[in-house]
Amino acid sequence: MPQYTFYVDALLLRLGANLLFEYLLLWATAEVTRTGTRPAKLLAGALLGTIHYALYLLASFGLIPYYGLLRLLPTVVIVSLFMVLAAFYPLSVGTLPKILGWFYVIGFIAAGAGMAGAFLLGSPANPAYTLGMLIAAGCILLIAELGWGIVHQRIIHNVYHLPVEIACGGKQVAVQALVDTGNNLRDPLSLQPVMIVEQKAIQALLPPRITAAVQALDQGQLASLDGIVDPEWSTRFRIIPFSSIGKEHGILIGFRPDAVHIRDGQQGPAVQPVIAIHPRALDPEGKYAALIPPTLLQQAIDDPAILPTAKGGQRHAATHHHEV
Repeated sequence: MPQYTFYVDALLLRLGANLLFEYLLLWATAEVTRTGTRPAKLLAGALLGTIHYALYLLASFGLIPYYGLLRLLPTVVIVSLFMVLAAFYPLSVGTLPKILGWFYVIGFIAAGAGMAGAFLLGSPANPAYTLGMLIAAGCILLIAELGWGIVHQRIIHNVYHLPVEIACGGKQVAVQALVDTGNNLRDPLSLQPVMIVEQKAIQALLPPRITAAVQALDQGQLASLDGIVDPEWSTRFRIIPFSSIGKEHGILIGFRPDAVHIRDGQQGPAVQPVIAIHPRALDPEGKYAALIPPTLLQQAIDDPAILPTAKGGQRHAATHHHEV
């Protein structure tokens, strides 16, 4: 019987790399198929695959029996089935084939890249399996980014989504905002950057006349702009022209808030853009309800105390009363 020498630390490192590979494989499968799951379930599925891999390694060293059984294709398929069930339970019969299909496609591509890397970085007699596993894990991330932009979406969600608090007339509302590089709107009179916010998200700040005018304007009734200004909003009210795909000459109703606090409410940097009221949802999935122009974010970074936070409307009234 052949004798093998192996090191426990090297074995544990190899198993750790395999666990990472299995976890990322299940994660990428969940993202591509848009199947709901939780990190704990993904970890459970990855552990099942790693346990099978550990038994396979121990059998290959002759420490336990059933080496031939553990390496059979039906055994691998059964293990992968239990991995998917553990990661995505409960599953419908119609969903299971799609998830398994993507699981195998991504897994075969990544495993092939990892195997190639193991032999290139090692040797035919002694492949660098641990490095190969890490290469396979990196390949999964690369496949996800090139094919579906999953990593990029995660970065955007965590970096470019900001909590924002809008203060106006003694009232405050909190919204989730997206930093939109395509938003270059400016108020044509004050040249201040424009932040677009869903009407529903700031309904508590709007007088009834403004609410009715926004809806009427959305239906093409330009005459609704005549005589709608509430006396208390005479220094706040704005008309903001814009152009977009399918609408070259559009108009949005806007207003000057007292302040906009980025990130942490009163603890965050305060800026004072013009708020444009959008009558419909900006994101069908409801992940954000406002669009922040990058210039506004840069403004906050450069000078957190640009304008007073409580007297923004009054200051604007004193310096720009001719704009109405």
